[in-house]
Amino acid sequence: MPDALETHFDALVFDCDGVILDSASLKRAAFADFYRDQPPALYQAILAYLSRGGGQPRDVKFHHIEAHILGRPINNHHIRELSSAFSRYIEAQVVNAPVLPGAIEFLERWRGSVPLYLLSAAPQEELRRVIEKRQVAGYFNDVLGAPPDKTNGLTSLIATRHHNASRTVMIGDSYNDYRAARSNDTHFIGIISNNDKSSPFPVDVITQPDLIDLESALRLLTLDYKNNSSLPTKV
Repeated sequence: MPDALETHFDALVFDCDGVILDSASLKRAAFADFYRDQPPALYQAILAYLSRGGGQPRDVKFHHIEAHILGRPINNHHIRELSSAFSRYIEAQVVNAPVLPGAIEFLERWRGSVPLYLLSAAPQEELRRVIEKRQVAGYFNDVLGAPPDKTNGLTSLIATRHHNASRTVMIGDSYNDYRAARSNDTHFIGIISNNDKSSPFPVDVITQPDLIDLESALRLLTLDYKNNSSLPTKV
C-alpha cells in the first residue's frame, strides 16, 4: 500500500455473516422460520430480538427466545436439538450466500501484509466447512467459531497470537461485535447494510456499507490514533 497503512495494525479480525458473506439476514429469516406458528405478537417479539441479536451463538438465541419471549421452561437437551436442526437447515444456504461487495478484493490486497482472522458466533466446525467450500479459508491466518462467545474468542485470539489490542481492529455488523471489541480494548469498524433502517452502534463508530475501500475507514482510525497519540507505528 502506497502509504504503508498496514504498518499501523497488528491484526484485522472479521466477523463472517454480514461482513464476509452476505448471510446475516438469511440467518435471521431461518431463525424466524422456527417460530412461524407462534401468535403474531410473540412472533413480532422474536423478530425484534433477532434484529438486534446478531453476533451471538445460536444456543444463546434459542435460550433467550424459549425462556424470555415464549416463557417456556428451559431444557438444555431441547436447546441443543434446536441448534442442531438449525445447523442442518442453514449450512447449505450459507455456502451459497453471496460474498459482501469488496470482501475478496480487500483480502487479496491485505493477505500477507497483516494477520487476518475470521471470528464468528457460528459453531467452529460448521464455520470452517463453509469457509473451505467458499474457497476463502486461505485468506485467513485462522478461522474461529463458537464456543466460546465472541468476547472471549477475541480475548483468546489476542493472547495466543500475542497481538497488541490497541493495534487490533474488529470489523463486525452487530452490537455484540462492537461489545467484544470494546471489552478487549481493540478498535472497531461497523458494517451497516444500506437496507438497515438504523445503526446498532454508537454515533462515534466508523461505519461502511460493505468492504469496498475498507482502507478509507482504516485511515480514519489512524487519524484518531495520531490525534490521541495511542497507536505507534511498527518499526
